[in-house]
Amino acid sequence: MDTGPDYREGLRKRVFEVLEHGRRREPISRLIDGVLIALVVGNVAATVAYTVPDIAQAHGAGLRLFDRFCVLIFAAEYVARIWAAPEHPMLGHHQPLRARLAFATTPLMAIDALALVPLPLELAFSQWPLIVLTRLVRFLKLARYSPALATIGRLIASERRALLACIIIFFGVLLTAAAAMHAVEGDLQPHLLGDMPKAMWWAAIMLAKIGGSELVPLTTLGRIISAITVMLGIGCFALPVAIIGRGFYEEIRRRDFVVTFAMVARVPLFARLDAAAIADLVGILRARTVPAGAAIISKGERGDAMYLIASGAVEIGSASGPVRLGEGDFFGELALLSREPRSATVIAIKATDLLVLEADDFLRLMVRLPDVGAKVQEIAQGRRFSSALS
Repeated sequence: MDTGPDYREGLRKRVFEVLEHGRRREPISRLIDGVLIALVVGNVAATVAYTVPDIAQAHGAGLRLFDRFCVLIFAAEYVARIWAAPEHPMLGHHQPLRARLAFATTPLMAIDALALVPLPLELAFSQWPLIVLTRLVRFLKLARYSPALATIGRLIASERRALLACIIIFFGVLLTAAAAMHAVEGDLQPHLLGDMPKAMWWAAIMLAKIGGSELVPLTTLGRIISAITVMLGIGCFALPVAIIGRGFYEEIRRRDFVVTFAMVARVPLFARLDAAAIADLVGILRARTVPAGAAIISKGERGDAMYLIASGAVEIGSASGPVRLGEGDFFGELALLSREPRSATVIAIKATDLLVLEADDFLRLMVRLPDVGAKVQEIAQGRRFSSALS
């Protein structure tokens, strides 16, 4: 069996592709992700169940064995990711050791390392029953498999200053409301408002409105303070929600722009365009993913768009036999140029990423970018000629 450098590098690259989703649609990658997600959820559920005395007494040994099995898999996953780190595109220029050290400090890898910590803690502090609750940190591993969670984490980090200001405002309102109520009704209700900690608890309840509170203001001024506190609470919670909501929207838009920009830049038809022109194209092109076997266009239907293949492959049924197009090719332009119905059916051979150019935008593109328009017409003319000969 070959175990030379080339074999090891090939194996390392393959491990990186599978674990780090270099080819996201591979069945083996999806299978491994599914198994790891199931183990994370199962481990958290087992930890919760272990805190129930009856379950712990009856199935404690089995739950501990399952936890050790999960830790073994998580450790193997962590080691494999670290070993394959030199294949990361952003770290390929580093020496293997430096690449692995840099990769180990990334947030997701830090979470993976943190997920292994509960086991040594349990072995070191086995006499403390609540130490098993440290296993719940493994729930954070799900962030790797949820782009939305990762996005929220990034936007919280990017909006940290605004969110910190919200926290400061909240505590300012909390202290003000507590001090006002303590001053007004502290002597009247000393068991509830007799000191600042008690008054702060009342203010927190009123700001969050998590309950009606057992305190009923006895004075008119106290009722006014209570009403104002409730209304201020709405603003204190609405402000960070609005910040996170806006940041989430901007993050999604930014990610979609970057993905579409990269897809456009890979298409040979736009290879000579500068970044500004590609950025303009991103505004009119729409990304679309179709599964293997799906019909993208059907013969006889009205032509309403042109399609560019960013990745994947399609097959066009023609009189002379099927024609296969791959990454960088485009189709659907004939019906737009001739304004005639589709002349063939196009089916995705495998999962394919497309860039869709609507009919109106196609006509504007031909005018705005004459070089691109001439290239499209040249290829379309060649296809008409080939079709006529067949």
